[in-house]
Amino acid sequence: MKKFFTYIIIVLNLYSFSQTTIKPGDLAQNFILTLPQNGTQGVSMPFMKRIVLLHFWSTSVSKSNQYNPAINRLTKRYKNSFYKTADGFETIAIAVQSDKNAWMEAIKKDSLNEFINAIAIRGYNEDVCKKYGVTSLPTDILIDENGVVIAVNPKYTLVEELLDEKKNYQPEINDLSGTIALSSNSTDLYSFAKIQLSNAYGDSLGSSITDAKGKFTFNDVRMNQDFVITIDNKTNIEVSDPLALFNIKGDRILESKTINDHFVFYVPAQYTKKFKVEMEEPDSKIDQLNVNKYISYKSIGSELAVSNEDEIKGIVDLLKKNQNFNLEYTCHASTKLEPKAGETLTQKHVLAIKNFFQKKGIPAGQIKGISKGNTTPLNKCKSGSGASACNDGQHFLNQRTQFRIYKN
Repeated sequence: MKKFFTYIIIVLNLYSFSQTTIKPGDLAQNFILTLPQNGTQGVSMPFMKRIVLLHFWSTSVSKSNQYNPAINRLTKRYKNSFYKTADGFETIAIAVQSDKNAWMEAIKKDSLNEFINAIAIRGYNEDVCKKYGVTSLPTDILIDENGVVIAVNPKYTLVEELLDEKKNYQPEINDLSGTIALSSNSTDLYSFAKIQLSNAYGDSLGSSITDAKGKFTFNDVRMNQDFVITIDNKTNIEVSDPLALFNIKGDRILESKTINDHFVFYVPAQYTKKFKVEMEEPDSKIDQLNVNKYISYKSIGSELAVSNEDEIKGIVDLLKKNQNFNLEYTCHASTKLEPKAGETLTQKHVLAIKNFFQKKGIPAGQIKGISKGNTTPLNKCKSGSGASACNDGQHFLNQRTQFRIYKN
């Protein structure tokens, strides 16, 4: 009997060591992705100095499919933001399934084109699943720009908060206030109604009651997110027109929809500032922003690749909104090139970026480009024929464009 128990203990211990677990503080491991067109891509951590969300999912798991709109929303909002020490945010979505056709159809149906898509054909036996301890779906792992795991299966609200903390400038916190009345008549007020505020992921952010004048207020709201405002109508009050949200100036902003005995308002992030209690812009603005981008070109370096225009769209928006900001950008070449070839290439890159900004309506006097060739690499590699001192990834990181935005 004693031998029997010893045997069981040994088996259990061996089994526990075979299981991979991952937790915040662990270093993220490198892995290989299988891409939609049957190609592969090696992913080394840290990944191009970006914050990365690994999202494991499957078309056969209904709960996974429900997350697709949220993943799209999260990635769109944060991929082009500017961060203190990171060069961007990237989502890598890995479908854990053998049915490639269903995966490709889901990518098309749900417009999952904001991030890197890959598939783990062997399911949980795939190397990437083993390395990250994936045993159920969906699974999300957030990794910082240093390749350190910072959250496992966090709510997307928490992911947004963590990303906001890493931004160069913090999202505005303000009171959100407005009135509710009939769409056709702002004086026909919807008084003493209980309303709920939630984010786009369904998390409750607070409740309020409209006063006699139909006014409501939610305090200390992070203003850079999508909101849902819901009004209970279980008593089935009939209104001649849809309800509408008005801001404190009296401007009609949105009309409601009726869903399951509720009046519902979907408030996109770009509308939230219209409900600010303080209507003027805050005094605190960034004084300087410094970020590296890895941009692809076409026409032998003389034009930006269309797929990479999104990389700098956020900079265009920032310059348009703040005409007292200037942009200085510096183009660097790979150390695989001979010095003269590197200088020639970055001169083309400087012109390509200048043309892009001017086509977007940014005045020439607001931007300045500098060509550096491969004279100032991030990785101290030998250029040209002696380039073998670095691997391909290190040479790639040397070919970058540094954007610096500053006030006049």
